[in-house]
Amino acid sequence: MSLHAGRRNFRTVWLSLFTTSMGLMAFLPVLALYVQERFAIDDPELVAWWASVIYGAGPLSAACMGPLWGAMGDRYGKKRMAVRANAAIALTTAFMPFAPSPTWLLVARVAQGTFAGYVAPAMALVTAQLPRSVHGRFIARLQVAMALGSCVGPYLGAEVTGWFGRSAVFWIASLFSGVSALRLWIGAVEDQATPAAQARTFLQSFWSGARELLSSRVFVALLVCVTVLRLGQNMLEPLLSLFVRELGPEPLLLRWSDTEQRAIDRTIAVAFGLLAIGQWLFTPWWGRLADRHGPLRCLAVLALGVAATQVGMSMTGSIDGFLVLRAGLACFMAGSLTLAYAAASKRVDDAHRTLSFSLVQSCIQLGLAFGPMLGTLAASGGEHPDFRRAFLLAAALCAVAGGAMLLLRRFERRLPT
Repeated sequence: MSLHAGRRNFRTVWLSLFTTSMGLMAFLPVLALYVQERFAIDDPELVAWWASVIYGAGPLSAACMGPLWGAMGDRYGKKRMAVRANAAIALTTAFMPFAPSPTWLLVARVAQGTFAGYVAPAMALVTAQLPRSVHGRFIARLQVAMALGSCVGPYLGAEVTGWFGRSAVFWIASLFSGVSALRLWIGAVEDQATPAAQARTFLQSFWSGARELLSSRVFVALLVCVTVLRLGQNMLEPLLSLFVRELGPEPLLLRWSDTEQRAIDRTIAVAFGLLAIGQWLFTPWWGRLADRHGPLRCLAVLALGVAATQVGMSMTGSIDGFLVLRAGLACFMAGSLTLAYAAASKRVDDAHRTLSFSLVQSCIQLGLAFGPMLGTLAASGGEHPDFRRAFLLAAALCAVAGGAMLLLRRFERRLPT
């Protein structure tokens, strides 16, 4: 593949990640509020439970299917897998507003996760022809695209909700994912699979690649650390709208809004937007640090920083204090995806790149799936959910992951590969 084609892929994938992330983040931050209003659920703990289960169902099914799609990407083409994933998001999201009950919304999220998984093939498509020494910075640039989409998405969702109702945000997300699929189909290019890769059956290739990757104790330990870190990082994300509502709207936004509910929606958008802005500003910095000092060391520092800010969130009593801490959290969380993929990329063969990225993505998705459920269990037990307990448990998990990564890096050379 020529350098021109590689640059063309980067531009195409960058735009698709931005568009799809913007659509998804238009409805995910307020999923709990949608469940409460759409299905008229009055019990706060029941709302939190349904929101966490529905939110986590997509990542859980994606985690189960991710390695299979990754192996298909290595064999049949990363471009095809990226197009398929975006088209699946578009179709399943379009049906979500028609769900007559929380159960059917859960089914739609399971279907979305089963056929989605758009990040891993997109990352693999771009890095396939790049030297390993620059993977960190290029993955960081792709994560910036996702961060920008995640920044714009909540604000877009808040305004679309104000004008057209909450159901409209699902159709916006569907439209953006469909555009991404079309853009990838037209703009991305990829070399054909080699005859040697086609010599074996798909199942033979899949099991051979999986055995080779999972036989490395270092790689398996890295996957475990990433899973624990993502559990801690994502415990409160789908419940954040409920925590913001508990603290109340930001005073300045309340003065600018015609209703308190609209001020709360905008405050939620600010909370998620801060995270995205932090990713936009600091992800390239984490990528450069990864190429210079090693992604695993940087990932450990990141995990400990996330733990410290979550402890602070458990103690805050005002919405302004929470938003300040959220901004600090954003600086650390900015590099989590970049560093995880870069750490894996330095420890695998090129022939199994998409599969290895998919395994990392599956661990990230497991954190997205079970983190909210764990957070709901930690917060439950009283008349109203106590989200501060969940923040402390999340901080403990991130601290454990950071310490384990430092140990893994220290003893990596002594472990058999």
